[in-house]
Amino acid sequence: MTALRRRHLLFRSLSTGALRASQSAPADAVPVHDPPLAPRDEAIFLLNIAAEVEHSLMVQYLFAAYSLRDPDQFASDKAALVRDWRKALGTVAREEMGHLITVQNLLRSLGAPLSLARDEFPMNTGFYPFAFRLEPLSKNSAAKYAFAEMPSIAAAEGIDGVSATEIADITKRADEDNTGQPVNRVGKLYEQLRTIVQSLPATDFSAGSVSQQARFDEWGLGQHDILILSVGKRSEALDALDKIAEQGEGPETAAAAADPNSHFQHFLSIYRQFPEDGSWQPAFNAVEDPNVLTSGAGADNLGEITQPEARLWAQLLNARYRRLLMTLRHALEIESPAPTDLNGTPRGLLLSWAFSEMYAIRSIAGLLFTLPATAAAGEKRTAAPPFEMPASLSLPTLEADRWRLQSSMLQSAEMIVASLITLPASRGAGFLKGMTEADTEAMQIANRVSSQ
Repeated sequence: MTALRRRHLLFRSLSTGALRASQSAPADAVPVHDPPLAPRDEAIFLLNIAAEVEHSLMVQYLFAAYSLRDPDQFASDKAALVRDWRKALGTVAREEMGHLITVQNLLRSLGAPLSLARDEFPMNTGFYPFAFRLEPLSKNSAAKYAFAEMPSIAAAEGIDGVSATEIADITKRADEDNTGQPVNRVGKLYEQLRTIVQSLPATDFSAGSVSQQARFDEWGLGQHDILILSVGKRSEALDALDKIAEQGEGPETAAAAADPNSHFQHFLSIYRQFPEDGSWQPAFNAVEDPNVLTSGAGADNLGEITQPEARLWAQLLNARYRRLLMTLRHALEIESPAPTDLNGTPRGLLLSWAFSEMYAIRSIAGLLFTLPATAAAGEKRTAAPPFEMPASLSLPTLEADRWRLQSSMLQSAEMIVASLITLPASRGAGFLKGMTEADTEAMQIANRVSSQ
């Protein structure tokens, strides 16, 4: 995907306007097409980047939350901090999910395909915040997240007592955690999107698409901090972009800067509170960038999980992650029922399955942190959730075949479970039993629907 994009892109400096190839692009460069795209196509291109960014941030923030040890392991003052950090990270991750779903509504309003893809950000552009990295929470990673969610440096100074010295330390730590490369503000992407969307004619937006868009009463989980915004006209598109931005990732507005619940301020608090003297370790000593690659990456693949039980659990998490993404995609391809008729519909059923997968992933992630990453003698690193993308996110064209895919994904997961339960003293027996029962029921439903 990235290689295909790179073939069509040059990179323009925001400060000088100069065009360069990616290899020689300055730090403030943003991608532009050569030849230029029509404004609607350019908006769709940037919304696809926004979907990747929101998806990637959501996963990295979830990983950071899962990486924290049980608060009960610490004295009361430290336990309170860990609980607060878990809550903050979980809140921001849920909000990123809302942003991702709202971006899907924006894409649909422009008549574009949905995008739940996630890249690993190898392109040097001003629109990707930092290289994708699954790592336990640390002071440096909290600084990296804070910088990415920050308003401009000028706007950030003075928020909650932020000083130039503190911003300099956040910037230094953020760049260190990003392998020495500068971290970018997510807000630049939304600023550019707003400029382009503002220029689009009203006829580019489809009011009729709203019936197939996500709605808050379906997806909001009853939590009003989650933004699920329908888009049927240009003014609603601009409002959606502004609200996503003001939740912590975008334009400099007084509301965004002053909001104590903004993403920036959540991460600023964690950065300030996280210990740097090594006196206590809030997070597990977990493997970074965990994976269960089968093609082999040689000695450089330091994140490979090879301990047999941990490897199976990691593969099961990947299977559930795949089903979560495909089920979300499937649900969004079905027309939304009336607000009073959310239960008992195919779309409602798919949404309930998707939410169940979120809880399953959280449970499997917690279990992985209790297992060693490898079977090597003296291994001190724990395993961790890999969140590896599936080979494809394409849905079949026919609705019956989409339900057949649901059945196939469940069968694939059950094959991993069958291997897990043969292991001696395998953990999570009760969880696996409950999940298998739910999967069996779901498979029966999928088979029945696909045969109608």
